[in-house]
Amino acid sequence: MARQEIRPRALCPGDRVVVVSPSSTIAPLRTQIEQGAAALAQALNVMVHFGDHAFATDHYSAGTPAQRAQDLMSAFTTPDVAAIVLSLGGATAIDILDLLDYDAIAANPKILAGISDSSTVLNAVTARTGLVTFHGLELLDLARGPLPYTLGSLRSVWCERWSGSYEPNPAWRDLDDEPTTYTGRRAIKPGRARGIAVGGNSEAFMQLLGTPYCPDVDGAILVLETYRLQKRHIHALLVTLRLRGILDTIAGLVLGYCLGSDAPGAGNDRDLADIVQEATRGHDLPVLQIGEIGHQVENLILPLGATLEIDTDPVTLRLVDPATV
Repeated sequence: MARQEIRPRALCPGDRVVVVSPSSTIAPLRTQIEQGAAALAQALNVMVHFGDHAFATDHYSAGTPAQRAQDLMSAFTTPDVAAIVLSLGGATAIDILDLLDYDAIAANPKILAGISDSSTVLNAVTARTGLVTFHGLELLDLARGPLPYTLGSLRSVWCERWSGSYEPNPAWRDLDDEPTTYTGRRAIKPGRARGIAVGGNSEAFMQLLGTPYCPDVDGAILVLETYRLQKRHIHALLVTLRLRGILDTIAGLVLGYCLGSDAPGAGNDRDLADIVQEATRGHDLPVLQIGEIGHQVENLILPLGATLEIDTDPVTLRLVDPATV
């Protein structure tokens, strides 16, 4: 059960940020990761360093589970570290969940951010400590060049103690120009709701269900983005949420960008809204699609464990209170 909400200190110029790799090895991507870290340092006027095992390799992972957990705990317990960035996704962040000292994390709150499989760690830390964590930062994307929308969101949420409605990205696009039918935010099922934000990558979140590391979904706003799931897999995902009783419990659902779901063939011509309507039958919860959440797009920075409000008329995603102090 989560403790009382803990908000980390806002990031200030000159602060130290540490990059930790909880999942896949980043050794083959070292140049791009270092470029992304340099872009982050310049944009926020901070110092970015790497954990001792950030570039390690143990088969497909960034070091052994013990090494990955050690890097994360060292970052939390080192006093002059203000923020921790989880470097990359993958599939093995779940390895370290039962190796972390959650009491020590709660006693040393600081910004913890990532995306993709890293949201496994974000949700677990929030669930076990109450610490607000941050979904949406992808170092590899920062290596591509200027990302004004994401960097603006980082400054607002991390540095300026911002709260309010997230505005759409006027220059939204798939960063690799993959085929997509997404044309902008939309309401899929009507209504409004308020609740604690949980979720992130769909596969990462689903593997936490039924474990002690899953955040409380009662009255929550569940936010899910999918990575290369076809429409039939998204359909199965939503039906699974229904059969597990999650749709009976949450206050609202936000779907992010579903990268790869519009690839030709395999029934991917079906509209996502049609799938949602069918799979969530009998449930009146509001459902939005927000394309600034997910892979291969400029992300808004979403605080997990903080209170969100959503509305479908007009389409609104609002952070109720600042996520940092």
